[in-house]
Amino acid sequence: MKRTCRNAPSGLGNGGHRGMAIYSLNLKSIGRTTHSAGTAGAHLLYIARPDAQAELVSEHMPTDPNAARAWMNRAEMSDRKNARVADKVRLALPRELTPEQRIQLVQDFARNLTGGRVPWFAGIHAQGKDAHNPHCHMAIRDRDIETGKRVLRLSDSPRDRAKAGLEPKAVEWVRAKWEEHANRALEAAGHDARIDRRTLEAQGIDREPTIHIGPQAAHVDQFVERPESKIKQTGNGRVIDYPQIDDGRTRKERHAEIIDLNIEKAARSKSFRVRETAKVQREQARLDSELENSLIGEDRRRTRQHRMAQAAYRDALKPIRESRKADEASLRDMFREEWTRRRKTITEKHQDERSTLKAEHGRMGARVMRVIDFTGRTKRRQENEKHALQDTQRQERAEMIAEYRAFKDQHQGKLDDRYAVMQREVRAIHAPRLSNMVEQRRDAEREADRQRQMRAAEREQAERQAEERIRRAEQIVRSQMVKGPRRDQGPSLG
Repeated sequence: MKRTCRNAPSGLGNGGHRGMAIYSLNLKSIGRTTHSAGTAGAHLLYIARPDAQAELVSEHMPTDPNAARAWMNRAEMSDRKNARVADKVRLALPRELTPEQRIQLVQDFARNLTGGRVPWFAGIHAQGKDAHNPHCHMAIRDRDIETGKRVLRLSDSPRDRAKAGLEPKAVEWVRAKWEEHANRALEAAGHDARIDRRTLEAQGIDREPTIHIGPQAAHVDQFVERPESKIKQTGNGRVIDYPQIDDGRTRKERHAEIIDLNIEKAARSKSFRVRETAKVQREQARLDSELENSLIGEDRRRTRQHRMAQAAYRDALKPIRESRKADEASLRDMFREEWTRRRKTITEKHQDERSTLKAEHGRMGARVMRVIDFTGRTKRRQENEKHALQDTQRQERAEMIAEYRAFKDQHQGKLDDRYAVMQREVRAIHAPRLSNMVEQRRDAEREADRQRQMRAAEREQAERQAEERIRRAEQIVRSQMVKGPRRDQGPSLG
C-alpha cells in the first residue's frame, strides 16, 4: 500500500499572505509474504544509519538501532505466515520549526496515532544534506502492547476497517491526523505557514505537484553518475514503467522541471506578490543549482577516483588470490591422500588385531575351557580381552585423528601465513591511498555541508529582504488607493 502527496510551498500559487509549508506523507506496509524475512528490522537500521545523523525516538520498543532490529526480528518470527510485520510512514517536517519542535511534533503525532498502545520507532533526518529537507521515517508495529492484537489496521480494506469501528479510509485518516498535528505545532510556534493535505487542484492552486526522489536514485546521482530509469516491479506485482514516465529524464531532472514550470507560471500571475516572489525564487533556484552542480561534479570525481583505487587494489590482490586458490586445491588433495593413507593403515592394523584375537578365542582349547569352566571366568576373561582391544583401538583412532588434524593445521597455517604476508605487502601499498581518499571525502562532505548552510542562509536573507520590499510596496499601493481607487498590478521593484 502506498499513498503520496507532496505539495511544494504554495506561496507562488495562492496570492495570499499566509505561507504554505510542504505537505508530504507516504505510507507503506511490510508483510511476510511481500518482503524478505528481516526487512522490517533492516528498515530500522536504514532509518538510523550513521550518515543520516538521525534524531531517534521510540515508544514501547528499544531506541538503540541494533536492539530495535533484534526486537523487530523476534516479533516477526512470532507472526503468522501472511501477517503484516510493520507499517512505514515518511513525513516531510515543517522547515519553519526548530529541531526540538520537530521532535515534539513527531512524538505527539505518533502517540496520538497509536493511542499509546502500539510500539513505534522514528528517525528525524534534518542534518547535513537533509538540512533543507527535514523529514521523518517512522516504523509502526501494529500490535497492542497488552493483548497483541492489531489496533490501527492501516493495511485493511475500508470494509474491514469499518467493521472494526475505524475510519474506513486508513490513508486519509493518517493524512488528516498529520495535517492537524503539524498545523497545531506551527500555530503554537507562532508561524503563519500551514500544511494542506488536499491536492493542489482542490486548493485552487495552479501549480504542478513535485515528485519524490528515492534515496537510491539520489545517491547514484550525487556520487556516481546520471541515473537511468528502469522498469520496476513492486512487491504486489504491479509493474511501473519509469522510462516511459520520466521520458528520458532522471527523477531529479523532472523534479527541477516542475519547479521551473511553477515559477514561470507564478511569474505571469496577476498578483504582484506572487510575481515578485517568483523573481526571487527563480534567482535563488539558479544559485542553488549552480552550487549543487559544482558539489555533485566533485562528488562524482572523487567516487571515480576511489573506485579506480579500489580496482587497482583488487587487481593487485587477484593473482595472489588465484595462486592461493590453486595452492589450497593442491593442499586439499594432499590432505585427502594423507587421510586415506592413515585411515587405511589403522583400519588394516585393527582388522588384523581383531582377527588374531578371534582366532585365539576360537582355538579348540579355548572353546573347551569355556564349556568346562563352570565358574565362567574363562568367558569373562575373553570378553574383557575383547573390550580391552576395542578400547585400545578406539584410543588409537582418536590419536590418529588428532595427529591428522595437527598435520592439517600445520600445513594450512603455513599457507595462511605465507599469503597473509603477501596480502599485507599489497595492503601496505594501497591502504594509505584508500584511507587518505576516505578522509578527503569526509573533509569534502563537511565543506559541502558548510557551503550548503551558507547558501541556505543567503537564500533566507534574500527571501526576508524580498518580503520586506514587497510589504513596503504594498503599503505604498494601499496608501495610494486611499487617495483614489485604481487598478493595481503592483509597482516594479527592479
